[in-house]
Order: sequence, then C-alpha cells, then structure tokens
Amino acid sequence: MMEFRKLGSTGLKVSVVGLGTLGFARVGLFNKGEEGVKEISYIVNRALDLGINFVDTAFAYGNGVAETGVGAVVKARRKDCIVLSRSHVWQTSEKPEDTASSIDNSLKRLNMEAIDVFEVHDVTKPESYKMVRGKGIYDVVKKAKKDGKLRFIGFSTHGSAEMMKEMINSGDVDVLTVAYNLTGHRRMLADGDDIRKTEEEILPLCKEKGVGITIMKPFGGGVMTQPAPDGTKLSPLKLLKFVVQNPLVNSVTPGVNYTYQIEELVKAGDPGYRLSDNEISELREAALKWGKDFCRQCGYCLPCTEKINIPEMMNMLRYALIKDPNVQKHVRERYAKFEVKADACTECKKCEERCPYGLPISAKMKELAAAVK
Repeated sequence: MMEFRKLGSTGLKVSVVGLGTLGFARVGLFNKGEEGVKEISYIVNRALDLGINFVDTAFAYGNGVAETGVGAVVKARRKDCIVLSRSHVWQTSEKPEDTASSIDNSLKRLNMEAIDVFEVHDVTKPESYKMVRGKGIYDVVKKAKKDGKLRFIGFSTHGSAEMMKEMINSGDVDVLTVAYNLTGHRRMLADGDDIRKTEEEILPLCKEKGVGITIMKPFGGGVMTQPAPDGTKLSPLKLLKFVVQNPLVNSVTPGVNYTYQIEELVKAGDPGYRLSDNEISELREAALKWGKDFCRQCGYCLPCTEKINIPEMMNMLRYALIKDPNVQKHVRERYAKFEVKADACTECKKCEERCPYGLPISAKMKELAAAVK
C-alpha cells in the first residue's frame, strides 16, 4: 500500500516514494538510442503499476533521453502520473528565450500540454540565484506557468540553507527539490552548512509557507548503497524509509537502475512499515563512516579537460581504501582498463568549481593514483 501526501499548496497528491530517472545513466540507458528509451519506459510503467504516481526527470538527464522515455509512458497513462522536470539551459545561456525554448522542447518530449512541476535546475551558488532572478530567466518560467504550459514551478538546489530560505520566502516558488539523507554532510565546503539544517529548518519552513518539498539524493548519490570504507553495507530500503518517515517530506525520488530495485524500494511507501528509534540511531551511527567528502556521483564536475571520468575514479577510490586485498586487487585491475587515468589530472580545478559539494577532486585523483600503485 502506497502513502500519498499533498505537495505543499499545489493540490497535487503525490506518492511518498516517487521515481527518479538520473539513475538510468549508471547503466548506460542514455547511450542506447531507441532501445534505451524503451527500457526507461518499461521501468517507469512498472513503477506506476506498483503504486508510484510521481516521476522526477530533467532535460539534463541524457540530453532529453529520460524525458523521451517518460513521455512515451505519459502518452498512454497521463492520468496515472505526475511529472516533475527541469531545465539547466541557464547554465550555458543567460538568454531567457533559450530557457523558454527548453520548456517547449520538454513539453514535446514529455507528450504533455502542461508539465505538472517545472524547476530551474541546480541553482546552487548565490551568484547563480541572483543571475537567474536578475536576467529574467525565472520570469520566463513564471510566464510559462501563467500561459498554462506549466502547472507549478520552483528550483532544484544543492545550495546553502540561507539561499533556500530566500527561495522559499520569495512567495513565487511552488516546489523545491533538495538533498536529504542520513549522511549529515555539508552541502558545500565553502558555506559550512550541515544537511541536518534541511531537517531542522528547511522542511518546517516549507510546511509553514506551503512550498512543496521533494527529496533527491536519499542514498547520497547511490554511494550509501555500496560498501562503506570498512566494507559494511546499509539497507537501501531502510535508508529510503528514514527519509520517508519524516512527515514533512512530500516525496522522495530515488534513482534506480533496474525494475527489481524499485520493486523493493516501493515498500518504503507503505505507512505500515516503520523504523524503530533504535534502528534510526543505528543508521545515523553507520552513516558517519562515509565522512563528509565523498563523491555523490552527480556528474556535475564533468566534462574534465583531460577527459578523466571523475565520478568513476572517485568511486574506485572509495573501494581502493577498503582494507581487503581482494577488493584492492579488483580495483587495480579495473583501473588499468581506463585509457585516461587519475594521474592525468593537471589540477586545473575546473571540476572543483562545478562540484556542488566543493570536493577536493584534484587531491582525490592523486590519492587514487597512489592507492593503485
């Protein structure tokens, strides 16, 4: 049985467990052409069959491939799903008309006359928020809502709590998408915020102001579903339930790779299943093993000037630090297969400027290169 909650003051009732589509990148579905679109549609259809009615996507996910896969389902099952999509076009063009065009293109890919929720994607730094508001980019989003192309609007952000509060208090944000999980990590090294501020300040403020709140990164970008530095593992279902069990969360949209994963994770939406206080305490303690500077696999660091696959290298570093000879042997063998390796890093730090978590990527590349010798 799936629980449904009101999405702020929008009037929409969304499944507390939704479906995120960024996870499809991890299994290469964005590079498979029509076959990838069909596989995405199959997983989305299965999620709807399981009681999910909220699907999170974005143009940036495969340059429209994810939207196309979702749109194929929408065409046949429009009444069964509520869709949230986003545009990141503002990051490459400050022209408001380019963002307006991206909205029209998303409408076509999604087969929708009006997108249920549309967000300006990844507005994380204060200067970015100022630019989006000052250059008229958000104005064209508001106009699209007024024209009936979008039902509700807002932002997705990895920014500081203070910037989120400014967004919420602006009075013209319907929905906000933020990261929330067990790690308690800072969002960006520069601002010093702890993600617990989301729990203690942002979620209650959204409730007070009637702003819908959807949660991304419930697994820390998928990292927390993999072995911790000491080799132990956490239950993905329990990690998701921790987020869902907070009554101020409207919906959480985990990214999945395969149907069997959503078939398991959908159980977190059952109000009859709850974590005990003891289980939550144990999970909080276990989450500390990841520290505060692990890669969340979001890919915003790319492209690398030297063509290093930074997320893959960061993932291998995590395994390389596990004190198990067999694991370390596997990492060295896998590392050897990459044409461009971590030691190709020139420390230009352009990736670090793009990383929403301010990770010391160039130092991590050196660390990996030394670990696999």
